[in-house]
Amino acid sequence: MSTIQRFRLLPLLLAAAAAACAQQPTPAPAPTPAQPPQAPAQPPQAQAQPPQAQPQGDAAAQGRATAAAMLAQFAEQKVEVDLKAGTVTIPAVVNAPPDPIEYLLIHRTGKRHEAMFWTRSKPSVLNAALLLLGLVPGHNATCKEKDPAPTLEEIEKGADPLIVTPPAGQELWMTVSWKDEAGKVQEHCIEDFLVDLTAQAPVRDASWIYIGGRMASLYKGEPEEFVADFEGNLVSVCYLTPDNHLATMKHERARDDQNWWITDLLPPPGTEVRFVFHKEKSELHKAREKRLAEEDAQAKKDEAGKKDGK
Repeated sequence: MSTIQRFRLLPLLLAAAAAACAQQPTPAPAPTPAQPPQAPAQPPQAQAQPPQAQPQGDAAAQGRATAAAMLAQFAEQKVEVDLKAGTVTIPAVVNAPPDPIEYLLIHRTGKRHEAMFWTRSKPSVLNAALLLLGLVPGHNATCKEKDPAPTLEEIEKGADPLIVTPPAGQELWMTVSWKDEAGKVQEHCIEDFLVDLTAQAPVRDASWIYIGGRMASLYKGEPEEFVADFEGNLVSVCYLTPDNHLATMKHERARDDQNWWITDLLPPPGTEVRFVFHKEKSELHKAREKRLAEEDAQAKKDEAGKKDGK
C-alpha cells in the first residue's frame, strides 16, 4: 500500500547531537611544558582563564546554529510548533477522493485518490516537529497467519485466519479549522469527518498512534532515506504496512480498507485548512466525548421507553 520519498532528518539529528555535545564536559587540553620564569609564554591574566570555556562556547554556538537551521526549515515548510500548547500546525487542503478513505492526510505527492487532506509540508520536517513536541514513536499493527490455519468450513462460519496485533504507542489527537463562506472560523475533531460505513456514523472508539515513519535504503547500496518523503503518505485510517507513514488509526475495523468514507461536515474540496496535531487531548475532543456520552444515554433511555410502551 506504500510508495517512497526522499529527505533526511539531518537537521533534527544534528540538533540533538549538538545539544548532547553542549551538555557534556569538554576535557581540558594536555598541559604544555613549563616555560622559563623570566619569559612566561602568556600573561598571568590569560593563564587564569579556564581551559574549558572556549570548547564549551563552540559547542553551544554550534547547537544554536543547528537549532536556527531547523527552525528555518520549519518556517520554509510552514510547520508551526507551539511547545507551550503542545501542538504542531500545518496548512492543508481538502481533497476530493474517488475511492474509500485510507489516509486522513498525505503530502501532495501521496495517494490522492484515497485521502481526505493533502499538504505541501515535507513529511520529514513535520516528523521532526512532532519529535520536538515530545512524541515517542510506537509500533504499527502486525498480522500473521494462524498455525494451524482454520479449515474452510471454520472460515465460512466466521473464523479469522489471521492474528492481528493492533498498533501500540503514544496517542495523539488531530483537529482541523477553516473559514466558511461567511468568514466564520469552523473547527472540528478529525473524527467528525470520517464515516465508519459498518456503523453508518462518524467513527467512534478510535485512537491515533504515532509511529514516526522509518528510514530505509531506496536502492541497493544507497544511504538510508526517510521513506515518507518519497512515498508521501502521512496518517492512515487503516492498518497499512510497511510502517512508512507517521501515524495510524487504532480501531476494531481498521484492518478493513474499504470501510471508511467522508461525512457532510467536511468542507468543499479545495478548501484551505489548518491541520493541528495535539500532544494532549484537545478541548474539542473532550467536548465530543461528552456529547457522544449524552447521546448514548439518551438512546438507552429511548430504548427503555419503547420496551416499557410494549
